[in-house]
Amino acid sequence: MAARLSDPDVLLDDLTNEQRDAVTTSASPLCIIAGAGSGKTRVLTRRIAWQSATGAIDPRRVLAVTFTRRASLELRRRTRALGLADDLAAGTFHSIALAILRNHWKETNRRAPELIERRQQFLARQHPKLDRSTVADLDGEIGWARARLIAPERYEQAAAAAQRRPGNTLRFIADAYHGYEDAKRKRKLVDFDDLLSLCHATMTQDQRFAAAQRWRHRHVLVDEFQDVNPLQFELLKSWLGAESTLLVVGDPNQAIYGWNGAEPELLNHIDEHLPGCAVIHLRTNFRSSPEILGAAGRILDQEPQPAARPSGDEPTVRLLTGENEAAAISRSVRACHKPGAPWRHQAVLARTNAQLPALQAALERSGIPVRSRGDGGLLRRPEIVELIDRWPEDRLLSDTLTDVLTDPGEPITNDHLSEERQAMVNAFLDAARSHLELERRATVGEFLASLRSDDRVGNHADGVDLGTFHSAKGLEWPIVHLVGLEDGYVPVSFASGKAAREEERRLLYVAATRAERELHVSWCQTRTIGNTVTERQPSPWLSAFQAPAEPLPDDRPTIANLRAKLTGIPSVDLTVNDQADRDRVSDQLLLWRNDVANRAAIAPTAVLSDWAVTELARIRPCRLDELAEIADIGQSRARRFGLKLLEMTCLDE
Repeated sequence: MAARLSDPDVLLDDLTNEQRDAVTTSASPLCIIAGAGSGKTRVLTRRIAWQSATGAIDPRRVLAVTFTRRASLELRRRTRALGLADDLAAGTFHSIALAILRNHWKETNRRAPELIERRQQFLARQHPKLDRSTVADLDGEIGWARARLIAPERYEQAAAAAQRRPGNTLRFIADAYHGYEDAKRKRKLVDFDDLLSLCHATMTQDQRFAAAQRWRHRHVLVDEFQDVNPLQFELLKSWLGAESTLLVVGDPNQAIYGWNGAEPELLNHIDEHLPGCAVIHLRTNFRSSPEILGAAGRILDQEPQPAARPSGDEPTVRLLTGENEAAAISRSVRACHKPGAPWRHQAVLARTNAQLPALQAALERSGIPVRSRGDGGLLRRPEIVELIDRWPEDRLLSDTLTDVLTDPGEPITNDHLSEERQAMVNAFLDAARSHLELERRATVGEFLASLRSDDRVGNHADGVDLGTFHSAKGLEWPIVHLVGLEDGYVPVSFASGKAAREEERRLLYVAATRAERELHVSWCQTRTIGNTVTERQPSPWLSAFQAPAEPLPDDRPTIANLRAKLTGIPSVDLTVNDQADRDRVSDQLLLWRNDVANRAAIAPTAVLSDWAVTELARIRPCRLDELAEIADIGQSRARRFGLKLLEMTCLDE
């Protein structure tokens, strides 16, 4: 392998022109916008190897910043395979900050402060009367504020502006946050967020030490730059000196960690944050078929990435009911399984953890092995631990599960829980009811033992990957099933505000672009929540998975008719106030919407939302760009249905 470094050109042989430019340019600072599946890890490791081989950099002075330990190990593995003899200095922001601080403490003969490894446990000791779910929410809110450099005295105002909805009042959170900071200060403790703040302070206050660190790590690379939050960005800048080179790699379309303070704005306006930064785009997708990329582009209302793969099948869309969803998904997984192929070539992805237990149970009942990629086992969730703690210990072994579930004296819901945590409680109770179908006289203890066994399913050597959209980031599968694409899940019900909805759209894009060959999408028209059957509406982005069809001949307005309508329209406010006229246009739009939906076998609101119908009748647009500016229509629907919509909405002369 070392021979590859003796001939740098060999490192460029199998790269595209885009990738070759990204590997060989000497520009700094440099930003590589790497679309999904565009080979960013290959480019990053080839750049390190090629520039080392040509003498442009000393690999011993490279510092690679990643967001997971797995990514750091993968970078080291790949650079060693390319011939770099020394291990690459790579780590997360927290691990690098801690290493720098330890060096400083040794040099200055200072005793390292005690580290709070689990902030949630510390908060629980501070607030012994709070239940686990409230403590978990408190921990999350403190983390949200720290990532955005928001001090306790500013939390209440900032959280209100961001439309935060924790399970307690903003004033309560602010006071608890202040108390937490005071307790740390008095006891000389630090948490992981403090490591970043302390490292930043050290690098800005001790110039001699900072200069030595910057000399040692002159070449800084940051992967997944769209995930950097304000605190991490300030720390990154403190690591850079006059002689430093900087490379950042990321994709604003994959910014899905808003809860941690990360925003796509950092990459979208990189020149404002890193003046003089050169930008290179990696556009070609090597992972997914053109049909999957077409759907992904429609989700974001953007032109799709160019595909290196040949054409394949269009994504499929299925309408299910909540009662048969899990069984239908397991049948679909089995139908997609080719003889001799590993099960791990398929993934079933849902928006929330609460959707996973029923899916896992159905897959296992069908004899399909499962590897769980959820964001934590059900029994480890604080709201579930709290619920179980309410059940007297003597009942866990003696009482049947039916007795506990039906006992009106046992509280099984909590008014203070956030929507997401309440959904997890509901999922736990659904899992209990499902277990009763298999074992009617099961005790609570036997049910919990079954769940613990389920939590270990991820140890299978082979199995269908089951996880959330978030947990799928950075992974890929030949076949992907996206479950529950309905309003309330996608976007999730607690995503309020424009920024939150846009992040939900990007999250769906990330999930869809995990698929290589096949993408299967489903949604439920009805779901049973508790004892109530509720009607569900499709996700506003469900139509993205329907391939654009050529309009039928009778859907096309004549050019002469359209030109006549567009001629002589005055540049004044075209808003129509006559209610009868609005109703007439709305009726036309609704009839057309129903016709399109019937032919495509989808819900009418997946073609055009009710809100969009109302806006069209009110505004009466006459140009495609006016159509595209209406929320829930955008560029893709304007291109697909524009002429027909204009024919129905444009004012007569």
